[in-house]
Amino acid sequence: MKIGVSLSNYGALPSRSFLKDAAFEIEQLNLDSIWTSDHIIVPKNDSPWNRIFESITTLGFLVSITDTVQLGSSILLVPLREPLVLAKQIATLDSLSNGRVMLGVGIGWNKKEFDLLGYDFKNRTKTIVENIVIMKKMWAGEYTKQGYSCEPMPVSDNGPPILIGGQSDGALKRVASIGDGWHPVGISAQEYDLGIQKITQMKKSNFIWSLRINFAANQKIESQYTGADGHPRLRLVGSIDEIISQIQKYQKVGLAHLVCDIRADSQKEYFEQLKLVGEIKKSF
Repeated sequence: MKIGVSLSNYGALPSRSFLKDAAFEIEQLNLDSIWTSDHIIVPKNDSPWNRIFESITTLGFLVSITDTVQLGSSILLVPLREPLVLAKQIATLDSLSNGRVMLGVGIGWNKKEFDLLGYDFKNRTKTIVENIVIMKKMWAGEYTKQGYSCEPMPVSDNGPPILIGGQSDGALKRVASIGDGWHPVGISAQEYDLGIQKITQMKKSNFIWSLRINFAANQKIESQYTGADGHPRLRLVGSIDEIISQIQKYQKVGLAHLVCDIRADSQKEYFEQLKLVGEIKKSF
């Protein structure tokens, strides 16, 4: 079981020093990965997404100051980006990181963001499929064969793995058709097991089974909450032993890469929680 952290590149906490110190601490704790969230421009009252360090740029910063951890997006809004430019950015990140990049991607939920940026919200499911196909063509050298140059190519064979976010039937179909793995948010072990079964019934493949989930150890907080997209979600709560037991349930059904999403009101609290993730990692 790999365990990583969804780094807070949004809200009041992040700054250059915070992101740098958190990345160093994650590597010191021998955690496996760092992930960034993604929005570009949202209404002023959409907290905490109204203050966010751009995902790809932040990953570039993290590439330059880390040596061993994998670096990912959770979730990158592919329909809001020009696919060839995005493919070039990702290829560059993968090359500079020596193959440490992976992409959690999604269709997005904030219609106002799509409207302001001039992208079609209604057809975003079609757009993400088209864009990923274009990205994979670049990484596979299709445009090079047509007489174009897009070097350097990614270090990873055929590009970094693409993990599809969401748990709708449409999302599961996208995992089977264009994805290298699954990356939902805050669902139960039972729901995760059911999702794996549905995906593998559509296609047998060596998928990467990952999950992002809110993490709040040793705090008086409910295990259920409502996500920004309006869907109910679960968080890991309780003592260290209780959380380890919860994670083992996910591991039993096939989860291979857990991403802990720490939400904290202060840097002190954030780094305390980060150390607890490191303690839990020792059991896996």
